[in-house]
Amino acid sequence: MLIGGTEAGRPIELLEPAVDSGRHGMRAGSTFSWAIGFALSIASLAVLAAKPTAQAATSCKQPPVEACATKHGRFSTQNGIAQTIWLVGTTRRLSVDNAATDFLPAAAMKYTEMTSPDHSYIFGDFTICPIEADAPGHIRAVCVTAAKNLVVQNTDGSHPAFRLLETWTAPR
Repeated sequence: MLIGGTEAGRPIELLEPAVDSGRHGMRAGSTFSWAIGFALSIASLAVLAAKPTAQAATSCKQPPVEACATKHGRFSTQNGIAQTIWLVGTTRRLSVDNAATDFLPAAAMKYTEMTSPDHSYIFGDFTICPIEADAPGHIRAVCVTAAKNLVVQNTDGSHPAFRLLETWTAPR
């Protein structure tokens, strides 16, 4: 080692140049640094890849504020807040901001008309994109981009529930 200068009366040691490991021109200690840099790069890509759902092209008028998620719920139409989804197993209700035709098949539309004798609840798995921040105790505005595994249940219970088969995938 080389010694040069002093600091507070002590000699300062200057390190000699690193010894080449002979492998790809890298220094002996740099393999660990490279591995850490590579791991951080992969972790950054994973974080970026986890977000695109919120910015994906949807039928929403407003951009989602959080990533979209599939939730099991009951879609209904009524006076007041015209379209809502109740998340089954909770007391939570969501206000659907986009048109039902954006996510429901044509065969389901007759069950959403309030003046129809067929007016019904539609249970299913809905892909929900929140378009406003969550506020506990308040209904949250969402955009629905897809619906599958739909079951129709008459609002007065006069008919048994039935599946809309076109929304179900065949068992494998």
